[in-house]
Amino acid sequence: MELIENNIAKKLLQLKTFRLQRMNPFVWANGWNSPVYFDDRKILSYPYMRNFITLELARQVAELYPDADMIAGVANNAIALGSLVAAQLGLPFIYVYPSPKDHGLENQIEGELRPRQRVVIIENQVNVGTNVRHVAEAIRNNGCTVLGVITIFDYRFSSTNRKLQIDGIELTSLTRFETVLEEAIQLGMWSEEDVKVMQTWHKGPSKWKQEAYIE
Repeated sequence: MELIENNIAKKLLQLKTFRLQRMNPFVWANGWNSPVYFDDRKILSYPYMRNFITLELARQVAELYPDADMIAGVANNAIALGSLVAAQLGLPFIYVYPSPKDHGLENQIEGELRPRQRVVIIENQVNVGTNVRHVAEAIRNNGCTVLGVITIFDYRFSSTNRKLQIDGIELTSLTRFETVLEEAIQLGMWSEEDVKVMQTWHKGPSKWKQEAYIE
């Protein structure tokens, strides 16, 4: 598994899905500043990488949850890959918003989800975990079982892991933050100072300020 995880990290880095901006950090939806951004949408534009990631996600579902009978994609980011995974496995597919829509039928779950179905959630990346937790809650409220969540990339924040554990959500990732840093150094794409900044940010992302780490 370690070799696969490193290989996936290397391929994602070579595709330039990870953007590094120490001097002008990204602002996440929750207000956090971040020196790194994972642009998972780029995967869809490259057929080889799209197929490779789809097969790896599908393999994880098949190996970890052979009794799954439904795939759910987290809307909006994981609708495309989630549907590809479902097609690969020959399983039905739904997608779920973190909260109900405020227009049309005001659905939170799109597609047909029947009670007692066993669901695996597909997400492109997990950072603070709020979307995944809300999606899992919606599925459970419909009388179904959430077997687990499988994501391409996990930022591995300790606070996120604790919240998922409390909610009884099992998370599996194809690769993770530490592995990406390791491979970026091996490829010569990021300097040791870049990695040091990201490691410092990773320890306290909610309080990180870019100015404090620029020499």
